Amino acid sequence: MRTVLVCVRTPLAAQAIAVCASRLGVASAVRTAVTGVEVLARLAERPADVVLVDSALTRPDPVGFVRRALGYAPGATLVLFGPQDGQVASAAVAAGARGVIRGADPDLVTSVTKTLLLLGLPPRAALAPAGALAAAAPAAAPAVTAVVDPPVATEQPAVLVPAQRESEPTPPRRPQLTERELQVLHGMADGKSNAEIGRDLFVSEDTVKTHARRLFRKLGARDRAHAVAAGFRAGLVS
Repeated sequence: MRTVLVCVRTPLAAQAIAVCASRLGVASAVRTAVTGVEVLARLAERPADVVLVDSALTRPDPVGFVRRALGYAPGATLVLFGPQDGQVASAAVAAGARGVIRGADPDLVTSVTKTLLLLGLPPRAALAPAGALAAAAPAAAPAVTAVVDPPVATEQPAVLVPAQRESEPTPPRRPQLTERELQVLHGMADGKSNAEIGRDLFVSEDTVKTHARRLFRKLGARDRAHAVAAGFRAGLVS
C-alpha cells in the first residue's frame, strides 16, 4: 500500500482525515501535518509516496516549499490543493509538483478523496465513505500532470464523528539547546546550507558546524534531517 502524507491547516482537519483513514483500515499508510515545518519534519523522518498539501501551508514561497519537500522525499508525488494564483501554480509544477488542484471542496475529506483518485490510488486508500467512492471517478483515472480545476462535488459531505480523546502521554524532556544552537536548528528546518546559516548569523561556516555537532549530540541525531525531526518532536521547531 502506498503511503500518503496529507498536509492541512488545522488539527481538527487533520483529525478528520485520521478518523476516516482509521475507519477504512489504512491508518498505518496515512499521516497528517498541520504546518509547513511539520511537513518537512515528517518527510525527513519518513518519506511518503504521495504528499497532498493545502496550498496555504506553502506560503509565502510555494516554489521553495516544493523544492525543499522533494529534497527530503525525491521519489514522492507532490500535489497542492486549494486556491492558488495561476502563475504561482504553474511555477510550483515547474519546480517538481505533480499538479495543483485549484479550488477545494467545502468538505476537506471530499477534496482529498478526489485528489487521491486522480492520482490513481486504489479506492481503499481514498479517504471517503463507500457511497462517495461509488460516485467518484474510477481508480484508473489519469494522473494529475498540470494545474487543473476539479468538477463541483455532487455527493453529500461525510458526517465525521470526532475520535474520543485519549489520555495525553507525558511529554518527553525537552533538550536544552543554547540560543545559537536553536538558531542553527531553525536554519536547518528551513532547508538552508551551513554557509547560508552562517551568513544569516554573521558567523563562519566552521562555527555553524560546531554548533550543529553539539545540537546533534543533544538531540541524539545522526544528521540534519534527523535533527529537524527530533527538534519538531521536542517542540523546538514549530
